[in-house]
Amino acid sequence: MSAKRMLESGEVELLFCKSKVYLHPTPSRKDNIVGFLTLSRSANSSNLEIVVAFTPESQLSKEELVVYNKADTEIVDLQLSSLKYNKQGKAPSARIVSKPSASLLSSYAFTTALSYIYSIQFRNPSHGYWFGSIVINTQDGNKLPILFFHDDESASTLKNQKLQNKQFDPFGSDGEMYWGAMDFLKVLKSLVNVQKSTIEPTVYLVNPVSDDLRNFAPFKSKPEKKPESDNEFKLPDVGKMFATAKWKVLETVATFSARTKNQVLDFVEDNAPAPLKEIMNQPEVVKIGDEFDSARVYLAKWAQQVKEEAESSSSKYMLDDELYKTLNRELGSNELLTQEEISRTLRRDPIERPEWDGFFDYTGRLCITVEEVKSRIFHGGLAPDVRPEAWLFLLGVYPWDSSAEEREVLKQSYTTRYEELKLKWLEDEDKRSTEFWKDQKFRIEKDVNRTDRNLEMFKNPSKKPQVTAASTSSSSSPPPQDESVADAANAGEDSEPETPDEDELDDEFDVSNIRNPHLFTMREILITYNEYNVNLGYIQGMTDLLSPLYVTIQDEVLTFWSFAHFMERMERNFVRDQSGMRKQMVTLNKLLQFMLPNLYKHLEVCQSNDLFFFFRMLLVWFKRELSWDQTLQLWEIFFTDYYSSQFHLFFALAILSENERIVIQNLKQFDEVLKFFNDLSGHLKLEKLLVRSELLYLKMKRMLDLIDRENGLKGSSEASDDIGEDLRQLMSRELVIQKEVERPEGVGGG
Repeated sequence: MSAKRMLESGEVELLFCKSKVYLHPTPSRKDNIVGFLTLSRSANSSNLEIVVAFTPESQLSKEELVVYNKADTEIVDLQLSSLKYNKQGKAPSARIVSKPSASLLSSYAFTTALSYIYSIQFRNPSHGYWFGSIVINTQDGNKLPILFFHDDESASTLKNQKLQNKQFDPFGSDGEMYWGAMDFLKVLKSLVNVQKSTIEPTVYLVNPVSDDLRNFAPFKSKPEKKPESDNEFKLPDVGKMFATAKWKVLETVATFSARTKNQVLDFVEDNAPAPLKEIMNQPEVVKIGDEFDSARVYLAKWAQQVKEEAESSSSKYMLDDELYKTLNRELGSNELLTQEEISRTLRRDPIERPEWDGFFDYTGRLCITVEEVKSRIFHGGLAPDVRPEAWLFLLGVYPWDSSAEEREVLKQSYTTRYEELKLKWLEDEDKRSTEFWKDQKFRIEKDVNRTDRNLEMFKNPSKKPQVTAASTSSSSSPPPQDESVADAANAGEDSEPETPDEDELDDEFDVSNIRNPHLFTMREILITYNEYNVNLGYIQGMTDLLSPLYVTIQDEVLTFWSFAHFMERMERNFVRDQSGMRKQMVTLNKLLQFMLPNLYKHLEVCQSNDLFFFFRMLLVWFKRELSWDQTLQLWEIFFTDYYSSQFHLFFALAILSENERIVIQNLKQFDEVLKFFNDLSGHLKLEKLLVRSELLYLKMKRMLDLIDRENGLKGSSEASDDIGEDLRQLMSRELVIQKEVERPEGVGGG
């Protein structure tokens, strides 16, 4: 490994180098300019400040040519974290060169920072044009000289082609035909956010902003769409896209083709057969299950099953924009919401590591607005490897305006404070001997033993260690690690709390014998939280809130403080008089009356308008209704408070809205409604519900604006606020905080 040294002024480190890249300034081959396409960085530069350069061979000395040619064929580990925070500016000596020249007029050389690139078009080698090329478009709409890849001369390309030929695979990992520019694209994707355009598949956007993503980049992956009719379809806001300056970047390559849609009839809701004997003969009924329900519940579940099948088949044909129009039409929002507002609800792919790193400068300080970050998370979520860091920001453990160095100092402070809290119960024999403390410890250990045991990391070691006094005492020493304890990366399975594996049931008779080290750590966190929040204590259900935090962050100290911050907003769910949950149920009830009055009236007839079936969903934020991965995605969206700190109530409203017509048409009794909504567990369509939730919020906001405008026109003397403070508070991002009162003497835990 090459020795590292400090980068001097005027020096850069070569991160990527591709030889035998040409400019073709004239049709004549003798005028071609041969050089190197490089990516390089100076000291203290962020990923977005990395420079793309074309340097002619004629500009380099013999010594520099050796370095460039060696860099061309070397495989380099970019080590993104060190690129981001390497304040010393150290680099391998063998890859340090003079800063590339930018004298385009005199020598054909040029440079530009990644942050200044808007898009790059990759034009593959094709019949009739042997050399593939790339066109770099800058933020101001200009094009840099076209770069041609002479793959038959480039040492690195020949080397990689030979390797792929040996493997009988002429294609890259993404299925694209391999050629020289694919190496450049691969490295580019590891450094910054790169998205392929939907308008022209050869164009890639570099670090696109939200509007670019909506107009030009792909949304969440969907099955291939097939045209089924001759109805012409046009993308919304095409005129607006042509009017924007950035549209000109793609203007020369973008093409629109006529796209068609399939008109899918909702035969379930409009034409469902009434007699149950006819339904029983339908093959779809078999898929519902062998469990006997009342006729109406059976019909409702059948209708839901066929509705899902219809939607699943229609998704092969229905265009994205048509789906959102359908939802908008269902919600009766056609006149309330603009097409632009609806387009903003489109779901995106999760934030991957290169895109997340691009949000920060080399000191680790955020270089875009918090609003932009939260909008991106709200509409796409986070990749698993980004969550541990991002959740600490979302939960307020780390300030958004902090640097990496400041966060390290803050973590040390958190560690000291946590250890102090932990010692309060570890070293206080009198406290541990009280009935209240022993009762709390028992409740914690019992619930910890039963929480999310389907996750690999929470399963017990295959070989039971000998039980020692230390493992059954109140000591903080964790049980020994076992090789069978899987890494948390395998934790993304569906799970239900309160359902331990069969071989775990013996732990129920000795709850203090927590043999899994991760469960033991959760026990430590919860007991310590008792010292942090003495009035609240431990209440059943808190393990359900802690588990996703611990699995995601996997650091005892940071998980504790994440949980403490999380409980700031969730404490009202656990106060002893249950006033916090009652308030949320009442607010949801009012929200239902305001937004879905027909469904409310029907539930009132069914004696179900108290919405009791939503109690558990709201208590632990739908954790038991969704898969593990869905829960993590939903929670991080709630954490953003992007629209409202109570957006979970709009998500609940979306579930009601999604099933409104089925419920009204088929269910008549309290027990039928209760069973129907309880049986939705495990069958919720998260992405569709998130879109519906956002549209419901936007619709309500617009309705309130119209009501306020009408009241304003009437004048203050005639105007009255019939909306109520509870509903207006749903529009606020400010957290609703409700603390438990001081615990009376002799009162036990929840």
